Amino acid sequence: MDGKADWLIVGGGTAGCVLAARLSEDPGTRVLLVEAGRDFDQSGANDLTDTSGARAFMDPRYFWPDLSARLVAGPGGRTEPYKQAMLTGGGSSINGQIALRGAPDDYDHWAAAGAAGWGWSDVLPYFRRLETDLDVRDDLHGTEGPIRIRRTPAEDWDSVSTAMSAVWSGLGWPRLADLNGVFADGHGSLPVSNDGAFRGSTARQYLPPEVRSRPNLVVLPETRVLRVRLENGRAVGVDAMRDGGSVRLDAERVVLSAGALRTPQLLMLSGIGDGASLASHGIQAISHRPGVGRNLQDHPNVVVSGCLASGAGKAFAERSVVTYLRYSSGVSGCEASDMVMSVRGRSMWHAVGARICGLLTYVALPHSRGTVALADGDPLAPPTVAFGGLADERDLRRLIEGARFSLRIMVEHLRPDLVAEVFPARLSRRIERLSRPTVANDRLARVGAALMDASPAARRLIVRHLVSNGEDLSAVLADEATAAGFVRDYMGTSWHPCGTCRMGAPTDPGAVVDPDGAVIGVPGLFACDASVMPRITRTNTNLPTIMIAEHMADRMLRRHRPSATGMIAGNDRPAPNAASVRD
Repeated sequence: MDGKADWLIVGGGTAGCVLAARLSEDPGTRVLLVEAGRDFDQSGANDLTDTSGARAFMDPRYFWPDLSARLVAGPGGRTEPYKQAMLTGGGSSINGQIALRGAPDDYDHWAAAGAAGWGWSDVLPYFRRLETDLDVRDDLHGTEGPIRIRRTPAEDWDSVSTAMSAVWSGLGWPRLADLNGVFADGHGSLPVSNDGAFRGSTARQYLPPEVRSRPNLVVLPETRVLRVRLENGRAVGVDAMRDGGSVRLDAERVVLSAGALRTPQLLMLSGIGDGASLASHGIQAISHRPGVGRNLQDHPNVVVSGCLASGAGKAFAERSVVTYLRYSSGVSGCEASDMVMSVRGRSMWHAVGARICGLLTYVALPHSRGTVALADGDPLAPPTVAFGGLADERDLRRLIEGARFSLRIMVEHLRPDLVAEVFPARLSRRIERLSRPTVANDRLARVGAALMDASPAARRLIVRHLVSNGEDLSAVLADEATAAGFVRDYMGTSWHPCGTCRMGAPTDPGAVVDPDGAVIGVPGLFACDASVMPRITRTNTNLPTIMIAEHMADRMLRRHRPSATGMIAGNDRPAPNAASVRD
């Protein structure tokens, strides 16, 4: 692209691909999409487009190599490697493809917190716009959007998921036909973002060849942005690295879509954040916005796993998760539908993983908050990430009860017919090494699986010495202190980071962006990704992030082109590969 871009989008992840497609619909608008990672081929069948997604999530090529996070608050809180996607499509290219919206009051909460125009009635049209729901046709769902959404029929479920559905029904929770249309407590088949043949990442669905061929759109992968360039307090472009050298990219407007961890880091490196903190790293504060990097949220979870009993071969699942339960904890000070339990029909892509199921329980509306901060002033250094997990006693209480609930189900309902061994699990460094998609790991897992099938003793040894650490879980049910220690030791995040550049009213000192996504006090600069969420949704955050990008694309255009009427509520625009131009 010659000259200055009208919109320079930093980050070609979930939101960035959507923005690039929508903002470039006008042939007179020049759009530059810059991505630090590679632009892997997602046009045909490969590990990125596979509908199970299991291999891609364990492939280090698709992630930032240097990122870690402190998960649990307080003394003894461990720091572990943290996965954040680094490729076009971002999280939508490697995640579990769970396509849930969240509840209406998630978004009404946003509006009440100062994000005017982001209540449920405001965002529903954009959920409809982004999707083609292959199963449900009603006023709540879209029929012409880029993201294909379907649900696995119950007759195709694995045996563990089928058994769990019967358990939940027996405990009094209703079966819900549409988890994106009925928002009460209950369980059902999970909507997923694939058409049955291919994953529906935003790189694939929003940037197909016909969109990429637009002369006003340039996609620039393997280009790492170091900071936003500001002149007289206004964003005028970015400084970046490409092919080992420095590059300067100019733009009328810059949009940060680098995710909930990298977007606040880039703001701080550019002089936007808490003034005292920036000064401690030798960075001059251009705009004092103390909310940058604060309000970090994720869904804390615990997994209780089970080794499938010999002869339970029909239980082997193709997809890891096909069904889940949302329920209310009843803990004082917590809202309804604040907990989730999902069935993991298999734990990993390989043969041993096919023989291990699990129940993952997470706190859907956590009260704990964390931070993203600069480690130092070096733009190549990773940010310092601390989730503050379980800092709020209500989160600890709910996760303890969730762990006990899943353990009781494993012991009382799934053992011994389906499950032989019951043990705790988390994605440790050892498990991650053994689960990288290599020929050697595949062969090793096949040998291990054959031993597990042949001998209960061998199965027990493999589980206790390779898969878990051999803990006895009986004390988790009996002793409060043991249960609390167990939850702290095994708590994981759900890779749903959000909230670090939250939307709010321009007069709110803790807000970072206004409801149009404009960074408060810095003309020409925007943020659009999961970082702008005032509060985490009750569900996986990928579909809400796509919605955010759809909604903000309209708001950005209306802000800077008054003639752009945007979208009329309830009237879907065509998918981005349609031959239409919005004026």
